[in-house]
Amino acid sequence: MPLWFEHMGAVGWPLGLCSLLAGALILERLHVFLVLAPLRQAARQAALTACRDCNSQACERLWRSDRQGWGQALGLLLEHRRLASAQREDLLGCWLLEERQRLGRHLRLLQLIGVLAPMLGLLGTVLGMVAMFADIAAVAQPVTPALLADGLWQALYTTVWGLCIAIPALAAGQGFALWAERYLEGVQALLNRCHLALDGLELTPGTAVAGWASA
Repeated sequence: MPLWFEHMGAVGWPLGLCSLLAGALILERLHVFLVLAPLRQAARQAALTACRDCNSQACERLWRSDRQGWGQALGLLLEHRRLASAQREDLLGCWLLEERQRLGRHLRLLQLIGVLAPMLGLLGTVLGMVAMFADIAAVAQPVTPALLADGLWQALYTTVWGLCIAIPALAAGQGFALWAERYLEGVQALLNRCHLALDGLELTPGTAVAGWASA
């Protein structure tokens, strides 16, 4: 067993499990977000043009451009463009809900690890200090500063590891949540415009559309 792991004492295994789980979740979420196609201005304009003109070839290209993001929603909208407006709104609302759940998956668990890890580290520090003072009480010779410093260093070791696990986990959880929210807001705005374009309507600057997006 490595010496640094032994210094963490009884909470070493829980902290090790938290670190492995947090690392795996961060990498998995990072992969999910990196494969999302960005909403560039050219792609937005192409999507609006395809919806306005109902160009089947353009629809097919856009649908296949991003099967796991906004392209999938646009493909569903274009495929069901002959449905009534209310039915298309329901379809897009369901897709947005499922996409929000997909992008937000495991983020609560990351935040839980970020809260739990420093608590485990603090518990390890308290247990280490209890053991340190018990050892000091059993020693008949005078207590030296070097003896206290050595015991305190080992006791505080778990707190350091707990914080090293918690900071990336909390940062990743909050960062991915903000990333998902910003992405979905852009997708929702684009789908609103595409939905109107299918009905022959256009947004002009400074106007707002009330509809399923505000629900």
